[in-house]
Amino acid sequence: MHRVERSSRVTLLEGLEAFVGGIGFVITTPRVWGHALVPVGMLLLLLCGLSGLALWGSHHLSSGLIGPNPGIWGQIGYWGLRIAFIVIGIFAALLLALSLAQPLSGFALESIAHAQEIALTGTAVPKASFFIALVSTATAVVIALLIGGPLLLILFLIGFFFPPATVVTVPLKVLVCGWMLAWDFLDYPLAMRGVGLVERFAWVGRNFGAFTLFGVLWALLVVVPGVVLLVLPMGVAGATRLVVAGENP
Repeated sequence: MHRVERSSRVTLLEGLEAFVGGIGFVITTPRVWGHALVPVGMLLLLLCGLSGLALWGSHHLSSGLIGPNPGIWGQIGYWGLRIAFIVIGIFAALLLALSLAQPLSGFALESIAHAQEIALTGTAVPKASFFIALVSTATAVVIALLIGGPLLLILFLIGFFFPPATVVTVPLKVLVCGWMLAWDFLDYPLAMRGVGLVERFAWVGRNFGAFTLFGVLWALLVVVPGVVLLVLPMGVAGATRLVVAGENP
């Protein structure tokens, strides 16, 4: 398989160019617009389907708990339970939809990475299979959550119990979120090259400055968690530019 090799590091200027260039590529390239809409479309599809399942389940679960011929108080209890189950179910549906939308959109995001690389170099490495891309994306997300999640929790607890520390903890949260986003975006071009986990950490360490700048710029742009699906295609295009820059001496 193809591997990422370079004798020199990706510069901070190239990290900035990757951020701006990824946005510009998606906005100015009509042929990738359809793929760029897939993550948001997948989110809406999953949210509708899972919410419908939550509504259906709330009725049957409430009916099963109250029983037949409930009477007035039983009816009140039924609707109280059903409303509670609907709220819980829709919230769970939203979390699950947000979690699944990106992995299930991997084929479209990889196509954007492929198109960006062709636009930069005239050629591109072959796309991975849907299953391989799905596993790679899921693995990258899990690793980001396992490393970044506890760090964000620690920073939140420090800021909560000692508010003056927010002067330090807030910028650190942006930094950690930036690392998580950059790691996530880089999954697509690196997965296409068959780059394993150890090599990915080595790539990040070798290009840590550009990696950090690239991620922090996205973290400053993404405030609401769901918004990341809108900028995800641009982030993937930008990450592809970073990887390509790392292959050109």
